[in-house]
Amino acid sequence: MHSAVTFIAKDFIVIPGLVLMYVFWRSSNADRKKLILTAVVSGIITAVLVKLGTTVYHDPRPFVSDGVTPYFQSSIDNGFPSDHTVLSTLLAWLVFGRNRVYGIGLLLIALLIGTSRVIAGVHHGKDIIGGFMLATIGYWLGVFLISFAVQLRAKHKSTKA
Repeated sequence: MHSAVTFIAKDFIVIPGLVLMYVFWRSSNADRKKLILTAVVSGIITAVLVKLGTTVYHDPRPFVSDGVTPYFQSSIDNGFPSDHTVLSTLLAWLVFGRNRVYGIGLLLIALLIGTSRVIAGVHHGKDIIGGFMLATIGYWLGVFLISFAVQLRAKHKSTKA
């Protein structure tokens, strides 16, 4: 069981990346541009939210604070939020924006990755929940800002004509 949990906790992170590459490859040029823009804007917003989260909230990892023996080596830094959960969740949302079925599957995989990291003793549940929430907020805020900018641009163009 330890090896399966360790594999999921450490290596499943490649699955959302591979699926995103597949969705990108199968997309039209226009959809690729939208996907890249959404990834950049949402990625920046998510990175800022994560930086704020780590600054505001410190959660020592379970093997540091609770005497838990982890399944594998992990850094002795702030456990909040789980970087694996943030990344896998953000990638899942990016895929969701193009393919809801794949996106929902990847959101479940992101939760599986996070849960495995808790079982492995390298994160607390709140690190996983926080990571999932920060990536979700970052993605949807990015989508909103892009949509708002597109509407402003269209309005600006229509007033010039």
